[in-house]
Amino acid sequence: MQRHFLSEKDSKKLISEIKNKYGIDIEGKIEIGKEKKQVYYFVNGLLSFFSEELIPTLCFIRKYNLQLPSVTVDEGAVKHIINGADLFVPGIVEYNCNCKEGDIVLVKTKTNIPIAIIKVLMDKEKALNEKKGKFGINLHYLNDKIWEMCNERGSSSNV
Repeated sequence: MQRHFLSEKDSKKLISEIKNKYGIDIEGKIEIGKEKKQVYYFVNGLLSFFSEELIPTLCFIRKYNLQLPSVTVDEGAVKHIINGADLFVPGIVEYNCNCKEGDIVLVKTKTNIPIAIIKVLMDKEKALNEKKGKFGINLHYLNDKIWEMCNERGSSSNV
């Protein structure tokens, strides 16, 4: 993957976008990498965001304790989600969000371990009423390609 540092102007713009979207201040050198029509953002060498939508990686969430809207899933759903499966309503045991279609939401285990990032397909109210159907598309999960990129070269060995 080709990577390069953003200019100071572009870095400030990106940092401002991240603050507006997630309410956190980040500092440091920001690199951008592109591969196969996907864009990746590295903060101080750590793969921190992917996609033009600035979706945080699980590495970044864990390192900076980023608080995102989330859902908690039962143990039966965990193994499927960390193998890349999308999230279905019956696997959800708790909603820590007012999730609406299009939202980016963290998926956690009952022991509060972040395991995936999903894009919501169904409003929380509909999910609660219907109790069935696909709730979200799995965008990033433990041990996927993005996770492996986070952990390359020991960049996040303290995560």
